[in-house]
Amino acid sequence: MISVSRKLEVNPADGSEKVRLNRQQVWEGLVRKAENAVPYVEAIEKCDIVEQKPDRLIREVVLHGETLRELILFFPQERVEFVRLSGHAKGQIKNIIEEDADGTLSLRFTFDIVLEGEEPGSKKEAEFAAGMEQAYLDAVRTTLRRIREDATTQV
Repeated sequence: MISVSRKLEVNPADGSEKVRLNRQQVWEGLVRKAENAVPYVEAIEKCDIVEQKPDRLIREVVLHGETLRELILFFPQERVEFVRLSGHAKGQIKNIIEEDADGTLSLRFTFDIVLEGEEPGSKKEAEFAAGMEQAYLDAVRTTLRRIREDATTQV
């Protein structure tokens, strides 16, 4: 199993981001990303909602040419969980909104993925893990950038 957890500050302390986001804005952005991942995740070519309820949805995405079905669970203002139901890499991805005692807002992503047909610890699994971690880190940065763009147009 591949397990990774990374955390990014939403509003970096160095002041590099002029638009400061709050928890509500981050939450709304994560919901938009779940409903249509194409603008947020470069590798996703297509995203269709198959079924939607207030606390969950099922979507089909085309990722690197492979059609995947995902169950997405919403835990308002806290996290979004993506459960991969099909494809060669199955498991769970979480986007978690965290706030430190000092009020620092962060977005943590975690994933626990199993590659079908691969031995745990194999070279192929390690290569996949490294690529997925970098791709997902890029997706989180893109997500925060898109949420900032949306925030500036709503002001």
